[in-house]
Amino acid sequence: MLAHVLSRAWPLLLVRWLPYVGDVAGTRAKPMADAISAGSLAAAWLWAAAAAAAIGALQGAAFVLVPLAASALALAVMAQLFRRRLQGFTGDCLGATQQACEIACYLALALAL
Repeated sequence: MLAHVLSRAWPLLLVRWLPYVGDVAGTRAKPMADAISAGSLAAAWLWAAAAAAAIGALQGAAFVLVPLAASALALAVMAQLFRRRLQGFTGDCLGATQQACEIACYLALALAL
């Protein structure tokens, strides 16, 4: 549950940090990129915090901190890659970031346990 929620919250930070560089005509990501407000971002992270609290209460802090750190590292790597190669993000970048962050959560837990 935590990997699912975290991996969907991280790409929202990319939307706030990087400019949109995709094809403006005929894309679904541009309107979404313009619509991410600070309130929307806060709501997403409240859901992530709720999931983290639930998992932490059931499994302990390591079950929260390890995947959180790994997925944050995956986000940082993806953000640096997109900034360097594209000077921003596209809709595909958001999907790739979600997948990378979710896999990072699972791998970190598998290695930590």
